Amino acid sequence: MPTNEIQYDHLVKPLEKYSAKAVYGSTFCKRPIEIQILVEDGVVTGIGGTVECPYSKQWLGALISKAQGLDVDAAWGISGDDLRSSITPPEHEEDCVDCDTYAVAAFRLALRNWEKKV
Repeated sequence: MPTNEIQYDHLVKPLEKYSAKAVYGSTFCKRPIEIQILVEDGVVTGIGGTVECPYSKQWLGALISKAQGLDVDAAWGISGDDLRSSITPPEHEEDCVDCDTYAVAAFRLALRNWEKKV
């Protein structure tokens, strides 16, 4: 297990109030990522969600720490590469196959849903 799991653990929790949500259900470990975003005046002021996979949870936490407070246009530009410096990979990298991609995909789906008012 990566050493920074606890660092992001407190960030990943559902939001009580949100503007849009999304579920990305095709993770490698078959555990969905649910994400909610709160957008106020074009700025992502809140990000929350739930995920069972401990590795995806770390990536979602890293995403929350990087994306919260950005305007929507800047938030669209976040990628897994932007999050890598925040994550210590697991001892066996095969345990964490594309978790960054799944967390970013869930986030982008939520942004899209916000833009489309879904």
